[in-house]
Amino acid sequence: MTKRLLIAAFTLLSFSLPSLAAPFNLDSIRAGEVPAAEAPVPAAPPAAAQKEWTVMVYATTKDVLKYFMADQLIDLVQVGSTDKVNVVLETSFPVEGADGTVSTPTVRMALGAPWSQQQLDQTLASGFNESSKQLKESFLGAFEPYTVKREASADTGDWRRAADFTRWAKANYPAKRYLFLVFGHGNGIFDMKKKHDKGTLMDTDTQNYVTLPEMRLLMEQTGKVDAFVMLSCIMQMAEVTWQVKDYTDVVVGSGELMWAVSYDLNAMLKSMNANPGASAAEIGRELSEGYLARARAKGYKGAHSSVILTGKLPGFAGKLDLWADSQLALRDEKAVTAARKRVVRYDMFGITQSTIPAIANYFSQSGDLYDFVRLVTENTPQDTPERLLARQRGLDLMDYIEKELVYSHSNYGTSHIQYEFARARGLAVYVPPGGHFFGTGTLDDFESNVETKYGDLPFARETRWGAFVNWINKRN
Repeated sequence: MTKRLLIAAFTLLSFSLPSLAAPFNLDSIRAGEVPAAEAPVPAAPPAAAQKEWTVMVYATTKDVLKYFMADQLIDLVQVGSTDKVNVVLETSFPVEGADGTVSTPTVRMALGAPWSQQQLDQTLASGFNESSKQLKESFLGAFEPYTVKREASADTGDWRRAADFTRWAKANYPAKRYLFLVFGHGNGIFDMKKKHDKGTLMDTDTQNYVTLPEMRLLMEQTGKVDAFVMLSCIMQMAEVTWQVKDYTDVVVGSGELMWAVSYDLNAMLKSMNANPGASAAEIGRELSEGYLARARAKGYKGAHSSVILTGKLPGFAGKLDLWADSQLALRDEKAVTAARKRVVRYDMFGITQSTIPAIANYFSQSGDLYDFVRLVTENTPQDTPERLLARQRGLDLMDYIEKELVYSHSNYGTSHIQYEFARARGLAVYVPPGGHFFGTGTLDDFESNVETKYGDLPFARETRWGAFVNWINKRN
């Protein structure tokens, strides 16, 4: 069995919080008990003809996440690039120099043929400093045959840099289909001011990150991909999916804080090579299920990940608009307030790590859309034609989410704020909370701390959800 490079010794890795430590466990690797390393396999040159897949991995991993990105690299190199699949990545790694100083260079790589177990063992044994618990420069040096570019002090949180990477990958490693995976902190729909140290795909050195408007620009310059995978917390939201819908068929992610186990990229590559004709949706399902399997193996209390089909978003928007208009006609504050209090919510700011779940629930900005519509419907009396119409539209919307829009929702156990994941269906949305996390607790004060106001997001403007939450927030 492959020896893992990095094993989390703490309970939760919140991709939205950059302050956690990252201890290692390499007890199974003992210097001197592994054979000599084989010569590195040269990286494959750019393919003249299309392969079946190109997997593009872009990571903004300069804080605790850099250690887990190193673990993901080990996953990838065990399969590497083949005659069917290209594997390219751009990421940052921590390396300790001979003088003991640690730097985090950013590297662009194109993997070659798979490493042998012998080569992997030797790299792990010689590339880790047991006393300082750091990767040595020799670890990154082992990947030099695959390194296209290496830079210091790169701003990985600049969306234009990410777009440069994807354009380079497509130009030099063409394929019939593409999977684009981003790995870094996630903050859902909220682009917080830089001073709050919050943002999606944040570079914690430069404090730059990819805002939601910039995510659309990134995908526009990347062009069409078959699957867009987010290894980031709380990103599987309707508003986020709406930003990328024109540039991918499938979106894979989680609406909750994600555990440190991440996706099983090793299994994904093996599956792509064994069955290159598999649909992007099925690849997404395997990724989701692999994430859950790893979380279960660690004994975590619950996890969820889902696969959204962007081709179903127009139908979804139509049904959502009908339901929202029915609710705006009824203006039943009692039913909506009851649903806001009980909906499956997600811990957007990592509050549960320092407070009790009830407080996190009060401040949570994100809830499962299916569950919210269900609760509103159940709390609405069915005694007038208007209410009966609203009920039917609610049932139609729920049915579409469950059977059409969400290709798969892999889940078990409970969320960080004690909700059963089985109640959810895998698509979160902004559901105004009981309180607001910043300043005086008012919505205006909260919005003064964000780069992008909710009402400016395309999902809020192009569907009736924006008008619906404006009513909840008493803004219309």
